Amino acid sequence: MHPNQGWQVQQPPRGHGPGYGPAPGWGQPLRPSVAPAFLAGGLWLLVAVLCFVLAGLNSADGKGIRQTPEAAVALLGLAFGRGFIANGDPAIVATYVAGGVVLLLAALVIARLGFARWVLAALGFLVCAYYVFAVVRLTVDHGGTLIIVPGIALMLWLAASMVSVLPPVGRAMR
Repeated sequence: MHPNQGWQVQQPPRGHGPGYGPAPGWGQPLRPSVAPAFLAGGLWLLVAVLCFVLAGLNSADGKGIRQTPEAAVALLGLAFGRGFIANGDPAIVATYVAGGVVLLLAALVIARLGFARWVLAALGFLVCAYYVFAVVRLTVDHGGTLIIVPGIALMLWLAASMVSVLPPVGRAMR
């Protein structure tokens, strides 16, 4: 005779009043919230708006970067100097292009396509490295009063990049 003979596992009947059925927390796992994906996409939309505003402020009326020098120092590539960026127009174009790429990829993040957050994070950390370089260069060249706009841009790019790589955002992409 088997030692467990007569001992059968009894299942409670389902649907026969309160207390029956699967215990709370058992059964189907809850679907992760999509809010982190929308948060990340919203931060990237702010980054795109910042790029368009910075480039737009410095490209109106043909005055270029002389028009708003406080905002011009936050253009992408301008900190490399005259030997690399001749008159500032390439920096304006680079900022417009970065804004367009970020806008496109932010729409893909909001549509919950997982690869877009990694592309944005890589681009974001690269641009953050540039902004650190720009802030350091401005500080060394005694342009301490001009680091406000690049500092704000650095913080916004860094926040969007950091939020994009968080695990809840990855779960929201599924």
